[in-house]
Amino acid sequence: MPLKSFLAIIYTTLLTISALHMPQPLLPLLSNIFSVEMDTISLIMSATFIPLTIIPIVSGVILNFLSPKKMIFFSALIHSLIVFAISMSDAVYLVIFLRFLEGFMISIILTSNTTYIALKAKKEKIQFYMSYYIAFTTIGGLLGRVIGSGIATYLGWQACFQIMSVSLLLVLPVVYFYLEDIKIPKPDKSFLALKKIKLILLDKTNRKIYTTVFCLFFVFTGITNFLPFRIKSLFAGSSEIIIGLIYSGFITGIAISFVATKIIKFLGSERRTLLYGLFVYGIFLIMFSIPNLFLIFVVMFGFCSGMFLVHSVASGYLNKLATTQKSLVNGAYIATYYSGGVLGSYLPGIVYKHFGWENFIITLLFMIFVALLSIFKISK
Repeated sequence: MPLKSFLAIIYTTLLTISALHMPQPLLPLLSNIFSVEMDTISLIMSATFIPLTIIPIVSGVILNFLSPKKMIFFSALIHSLIVFAISMSDAVYLVIFLRFLEGFMISIILTSNTTYIALKAKKEKIQFYMSYYIAFTTIGGLLGRVIGSGIATYLGWQACFQIMSVSLLLVLPVVYFYLEDIKIPKPDKSFLALKKIKLILLDKTNRKIYTTVFCLFFVFTGITNFLPFRIKSLFAGSSEIIIGLIYSGFITGIAISFVATKIIKFLGSERRTLLYGLFVYGIFLIMFSIPNLFLIFVVMFGFCSGMFLVHSVASGYLNKLATTQKSLVNGAYIATYYSGGVLGSYLPGIVYKHFGWENFIITLLFMIFVALLSIFKISK
């Protein structure tokens, strides 16, 4: 794959993921501004994840007919306009609706990005490129949360979305000049491709990986969505920028994603690496139960290292195993991953609201156990 093309994909991914996660540390602030409770304001995140559970598979089919370049270009343009409209909104349910629309554009862009990598990279290099791709999704999530919280502290929450809207427009010339207008060879004549989608979802190894990433992101969105409320309940004076800095632990996730292939070689297989990553993930999840702000800051580093090790290895492993229909395989991966995000960004909040933080942690720990069981059952 040409370096300029990969850099264009990375740049697009950085801004898209930043826009997706930017409101997360602002949820307590937005809850006060719109005078709604924790479970209602969390829908700002849940609504955006909903299209990501369906559209990637549809996008995977459409990519049999339209090039990834065209899909990314037009989706990025519409995405920019939606983000600007959010900054002008004065009703919480309008914001939630616009975030729902934003999710459609984000899902199309991410599916097109991973499909472009799968089409242009050599098979033996796919794990390498996907690990780097996942690393930059992590950087995007970190930048969106930290920079967004900083802008909100000094310029207001509307400025976050306005600046992001302008930044997304800069994606257009990058995509236009640096991506090739390639198509998937031998397009599937069946528009819905239902049989092939069914085969992908019913494959035993695919299904176990999809189950794992569903649980993985369920837990991650549960923590990242409701940790700001936990911090506010423990330390009422915490500003948005302090909450945003809690997400600095993503730096460890970035580093882990870059060296994922080396960890696989050291541990001997993708299966062992996934089991190890989930174990680390669970240990640090338990430590979130300790009510200490500095410890929460430190624990986030270990928590992110486990999460992004599993994410980067699972994504690369799936693309390595896929010999055909890579757009559908990636679409199903993104769909199951963000299905976990939809439920994880809302349901754990109900547990937290009614049964407390400790039961919230136990609920998430159960999901990690399900993921461990799924990977354990993959053939050695």
